[in-house]
Amino acid sequence: MSFLNSPRNLGIFLAIAATLFFACMDAMSKMLVTSHSVWFIMMVRYWFHLGVAVIWALLSKEGFRAAVSTPKPWLQIMRGFLLVAEIALIIYAYSMLGLAEVTTIIMFHPLVVTALAAVFLGEHVGWHRIGASLVGLVGLAIIMQPSGNIWGYGGFVALVATSTFAVYQLFTRLASRYDTTLTSFFYAGLIGVILTTYPGIMKMPAISEINWLLLAGICVFSTAAHFSVMKALSLTEASAIQPYTYMQIVWSIPIGFLVFGALPIWSTILGATLIVGAGLYSIHRATRPGAVD
Repeated sequence: MSFLNSPRNLGIFLAIAATLFFACMDAMSKMLVTSHSVWFIMMVRYWFHLGVAVIWALLSKEGFRAAVSTPKPWLQIMRGFLLVAEIALIIYAYSMLGLAEVTTIIMFHPLVVTALAAVFLGEHVGWHRIGASLVGLVGLAIIMQPSGNIWGYGGFVALVATSTFAVYQLFTRLASRYDTTLTSFFYAGLIGVILTTYPGIMKMPAISEINWLLLAGICVFSTAAHFSVMKALSLTEASAIQPYTYMQIVWSIPIGFLVFGALPIWSTILGATLIVGAGLYSIHRATRPGAVD
């Protein structure tokens, strides 16, 4: 596909794919957290992630040692810590709120990333990109209907997770200046395994009670999603892919209906329409010859 020949366009495509993977993973996590510990779910996810990273490193042209060497180990450690914190908070939030509610709150992170990338990474953020993000934000404001405990403890946990994920993406973009996607992928898995193994074992259910099918699905979708995000951030600016991350709320609507029987109300449909429209406009601007975004 000629559209994917451009690193920028490929990064955007991977960012969109990541939103679908995250939506599927979140639905499975919400189903599993009702009967399994957050730490056990994370431990299994991270061991799978690290296994994929090790096999990838061994098969790479550079070899294992070169693939895992980094000039900025503390940057990679901070990335790993932030990712563990974000995943734990998100899964915990799903034990208190619905799929659409948590996903909606999470979708505030693109604006945070865009602002942080402009301030700390010196990335150019044109008015087209800002406009697309703002239209997406309007859509999210329409979708969000204050009810239940969305603004209570569960909502607070989700907001903290959103901020943590935004900083993680910023660190990932910064790490891409020094390390390959493989290196960042490996260290994310390694730090995750170190931080989650002990509490995961302590909270491990009986073997006969483990839902292996859901665990396998979470592992596959989680690994695919985080690889897609890391690769996308290595191909283009962090602020360039942020409008497309709003697509996750669009995926969550049919998934929420199919899995949990939650029908979207008119405000959800209207908000999702604005989000998709903003994403399509951004794609149009990105593919126009000589366009300034």
